[in-house]
Amino acid sequence: MVSKYLTQQLPQKPRAGGFLASRLRDKGWGIRDAAEYLGVSRQRLYDVFGDPGRARLWECAIAGMPECTAEIVKALKEARSKRPKPVPRVKIPTTEFEAGDLVMATKHAGICDEGMEGWIAGLRGCGPSLEILVRAPDGEDWFPEALFHEFFASTGLKKLF
Repeated sequence: MVSKYLTQQLPQKPRAGGFLASRLRDKGWGIRDAAEYLGVSRQRLYDVFGDPGRARLWECAIAGMPECTAEIVKALKEARSKRPKPVPRVKIPTTEFEAGDLVMATKHAGICDEGMEGWIAGLRGCGPSLEILVRAPDGEDWFPEALFHEFFASTGLKKLF
């Protein structure tokens, strides 16, 4: 057994949040429940705790909060469970091209010489099987995306039909 008289007590590290967080803890509140009770995000409360120039209104709001009871915690938990879940984001496949984009040949491409303009007249497929229909003054042809990049560069302009 170790005697408390023989071991040196380590100094207590001050808890985060300062005076306001301390008042909340004294009333039995956790940051999640307090933020929900006050109608703000947890991050907002953390920001308020760390702001020495915060409005006095925050001190009044926390001073006016009741002691945290099991009933309050239960009600807040039920409210959280009834909140709609966020809808997962669906990645929509996009391409860097669309019909009507003006392109310029960077080298002879069969349907046009270097420096000539054409436009994207159509797209088919997606991902690695994407093909681009380029229409130029001397004809049109389908190019796989990799080959398109070898022979053409986008001008950033649109064809005016």
